[in-house]
Amino acid sequence: MSTTDTPRREHGVLAPFRSLLTAQLVGTGLGLLFWVVVARVVPADSVGTASGAINTQTLLGSLVSLGLGTLLIAELPRLVPGRQRALLLRGVLVAATVGASLALAVGLAARAGLLGPTLRAALEPVAGLVVFVVGVAAAACGVVVDESSLGLGRSSVQVWRNLLAAGSRFPVAAVLVLAGVRDQLVLQVCWVAPIVLSVAVVLWRVLPRERAGSGPGLLADLRGYAAAAAHHQVLNVAVAAATQLVPVVAAVVLLPRDNAAFAIAWLAAGFAFLPPYLLAVALFAHGADAGEAALRRSIGTTLPAGLLLSACLVAGAWLLGRPVMSLFGPTYAEESAHLLALLVPAGLWMVVKDHLVALLRTQECFTLASRLAVVALVLELTGAVIGGLLHGADGVALGWIAAMVLEALLAAPLVRRTLGGSPWVAPSPRRLLAARAGGGGTSGETGEAHAERGAVSLRTTTILLGVLTLVLLLVVVGIGVRSVRAPSDDVADGGTGTAGTTLSTCMPTAARPGPLLDLGVQAATGDASDPVLDPEQVDALVAAAADAGADVVSTAVARQAVEPSRGARRWAAVDEVVDSALAAGLEVRVVLTGSPSWAVGDGTLSDAEARWRAPTTPAELRRWRSFVAAAAEHLTGRATYVEVWSEPDTPEFWTTGPSPRAYARLLTQTSQVLRRVAPDLTIISGGLGGNDIGFLRRVYRALGPGERPFDLVGVHPWPGDDAPEAVDASAPLTGTFGAYDDTFAGYRDVWRVLVAHGDDDLGLYVGEFGYSTSDHDDVRGTDDATRADYVAQALGIATCTPYVVGFSWYYLNPTPWNPASWTLLDDQGTTNRTYAALRTWTQGRQDLLDDTGTDSGTGTGDES
Repeated sequence: MSTTDTPRREHGVLAPFRSLLTAQLVGTGLGLLFWVVVARVVPADSVGTASGAINTQTLLGSLVSLGLGTLLIAELPRLVPGRQRALLLRGVLVAATVGASLALAVGLAARAGLLGPTLRAALEPVAGLVVFVVGVAAAACGVVVDESSLGLGRSSVQVWRNLLAAGSRFPVAAVLVLAGVRDQLVLQVCWVAPIVLSVAVVLWRVLPRERAGSGPGLLADLRGYAAAAAHHQVLNVAVAAATQLVPVVAAVVLLPRDNAAFAIAWLAAGFAFLPPYLLAVALFAHGADAGEAALRRSIGTTLPAGLLLSACLVAGAWLLGRPVMSLFGPTYAEESAHLLALLVPAGLWMVVKDHLVALLRTQECFTLASRLAVVALVLELTGAVIGGLLHGADGVALGWIAAMVLEALLAAPLVRRTLGGSPWVAPSPRRLLAARAGGGGTSGETGEAHAERGAVSLRTTTILLGVLTLVLLLVVVGIGVRSVRAPSDDVADGGTGTAGTTLSTCMPTAARPGPLLDLGVQAATGDASDPVLDPEQVDALVAAAADAGADVVSTAVARQAVEPSRGARRWAAVDEVVDSALAAGLEVRVVLTGSPSWAVGDGTLSDAEARWRAPTTPAELRRWRSFVAAAAEHLTGRATYVEVWSEPDTPEFWTTGPSPRAYARLLTQTSQVLRRVAPDLTIISGGLGGNDIGFLRRVYRALGPGERPFDLVGVHPWPGDDAPEAVDASAPLTGTFGAYDDTFAGYRDVWRVLVAHGDDDLGLYVGEFGYSTSDHDDVRGTDDATRADYVAQALGIATCTPYVVGFSWYYLNPTPWNPASWTLLDDQGTTNRTYAALRTWTQGRQDLLDDTGTDSGTGTGDES
């Protein structure tokens, strides 16, 4: 090849960085598009099987590159073209041979059933095994070829290789699918064949045409470069291991729901970590080409450029994290955005660490660099494990960040000694592009002069870096303090009692009269032709409640019934109950809940789909606040208590997936409206199903400092078919959000959460409690005589804990939503034994209070 035909060699840092970043974006973007397309035309089980094989071969390919890629980055610039050709071909041969051998071993193990059913299904056919072996070899060769292009100064070809590999999958897939072949083997071939093609084309394109004359043979090269390749591989694995293993740690120590939020946040954070890392790789390639002196001069530009780029990505994640995470759903918008804000500042230390490793690699100080990487790996994994065990997903993030801070402090002397001689120069594309061996400025300007021109002193550099780090550290600490100010979600602060025992009950006294009795009355019928009970019927129900000794009548303010269409409000059913209760001298508790189809989602949901879909988006919450304001205006001076939603911790009543953050936001915005429009209302948080201790703790954590958007905490301590006084030996249990206690007396653990947060002046409101006489949800029915005894037990236990303000039996009368098996009256209005037990208990209390001349009432206390 003549001099004029020799491909132009790239110099500087910007060109390889641009190529690395573009190749990553092309490969990732087109790969994602490929899976989106095939998922629509290939059966789901085939997609799952094929993706398992492809992910495995990609991982194995990167592992068996054996450090050859970074070795070739370092070695190729030093060699003449003929020797470059020989060494590159031998590197590809070694990677392919080792990759194929390891793939064959893994494939045989998978076919024997040792690696799970997915890989076995993919590799059971001989053709599947062959494609897998070729795929691992091709993936390893792709890594070697891509990194070799940096050593040859031809980094742009890896962009074309990734474009060819990713883009060729679509026509290959189209041909095979049109031919009627749609199994997992098709997807494996579609993935692997383009990689093989791209490696062959790029090798043909980048291989120097000159052939080596005399020189070392294959075995001599293997012996000569084996140690250096091993050093590179150990360092590569140590550097990459943390970002690969932290999500594994999260998967081990977190509950599935927490791990889902963390995995999405980690995926997004990975994009923020990628550009600064690729900049360090480009810097190493530049140093291997231009020498250590030029590398040190370039660090003066790339280090501040990397920090600035990382800081911009941190700011972008903080500002845009929630809208980006909302693409995965409202739950991820809350949980993952918060975790992302904790994770991304780690990129700043990664920039410094990656620059340090690049310089040590160029100096061939592999032992020191590997020790640094291994110590960092141990610290980061230890921090993530301890944090996760102590405080869930937030703990994993904070523990990992804390390890990063410790690394930075421990490595500060090494960083200053190694990188301190590189004065900072304002980064610009011209400087990044022009940074080359022997100079970095304009023609005739020495490298030293270029470094000095516009350079910032080391002292100034240290001050600027320190200030930037301090500001970001304060922000992270602030987020972390907010995250950990609540106790752990995973265990309760003590149980309800000793396993195998029963709880004591208390008789009402003048000082401790027991909770208010609350009975529910619903005027809505669910019948479109006759939607509301007659006033006489409602009065009869309220009279029955009063006769049972009720102090409070509760009723649902179902938004879908009040606002069936935009702008229309129908209060008739609510008003009948409220007016009747007030006329009988009873207080009123209303439960704001439900959604009409026009108010949530995109307007296409059915009424049934919308009913329990809570408002979570800004537009939905804006419409909800308008409804709350109208309800508060309508009920001010008439209702005493207002409860915000019902069982927000359960998927049945929060159908987008329960989210403590989303509920905290709903509760906060609701209370702001209520306290402005009707400040005398007592606000009750939505009753927690099954004494969900962990959910309440997370709600506390999601609230801002000092925010208490409730006056009482609602609980629904459903006991199943157990007696209220029974103590579960296994309680508290671990659920979706942490600790929960499914016994009646588990409400005591809920109370301890309030005490831990300084809210011992508040109380609990048992908004729903009861037993069904029929079997339901794997719970045996409880006969009426037994549950009559149980209700007296429950009231006696609640009387022992004066912080229980109200107690509501579920339910007074049968409705379409409240079956007669649960209620105190049957369809004809006849009372049962449970009703009689309530009446006996309340009458006894009233007789006691009459004898002592005390009015009935409740207060809060500290007995638990």
